[in-house]
Amino acid sequence: MGTMNDPETALAAIRAAGDDFQSLLEAIKKADFLDAMPGDHRQAYRAAKTKLKKIHLAAKKKAEEDAKKGIVTKNYDVDKYWPQLKDTWESLRWRLKAMPGGATKKPDAFYELYGFFKQATEGDNTEEQPVWAETGGLDFEGRSRWEAWNKTKGMSSEVAKKKFVSVYFQMDAKANLYNDNRIKE
Repeated sequence: MGTMNDPETALAAIRAAGDDFQSLLEAIKKADFLDAMPGDHRQAYRAAKTKLKKIHLAAKKKAEEDAKKGIVTKNYDVDKYWPQLKDTWESLRWRLKAMPGGATKKPDAFYELYGFFKQATEGDNTEEQPVWAETGGLDFEGRSRWEAWNKTKGMSSEVAKKKFVSVYFQMDAKANLYNDNRIKE
């Protein structure tokens, strides 16, 4: 893991890491030279270090709470599952929710997966947000897909794949699917 010398590049890497602990940790390690440079760059670097500590503490607290409830959080092998899941997740039997005007919409987990999938395969959302459906009513489906993809803006492809695989296996099947025919881990 080499270090950088350009403060702007280092801070851009920190911003691109977002809230992903591992990505942020690596970006901070590469930007450690900023700690010796007085000014705004050092302040941003130190703020990122504080953010990393908060993310770590929140994850630790959540893990402790989950352990008390008997929930075990796993790290999934992205290289193993991504090739299978990317082609099959949309064809699951998703439950539908009724919306005004006779429209239907899939559960939130579908759109969360959609956002991570699009970010992993295409990068940042550059499309316009849809408003009207072909039937003349509001396009709930299109808007939900657009919003989910837009939430992942700035996330790297690798992080999006990790989050996709994690959400896929951790979602509540009874609340989201008519029958659980997911690929088993």
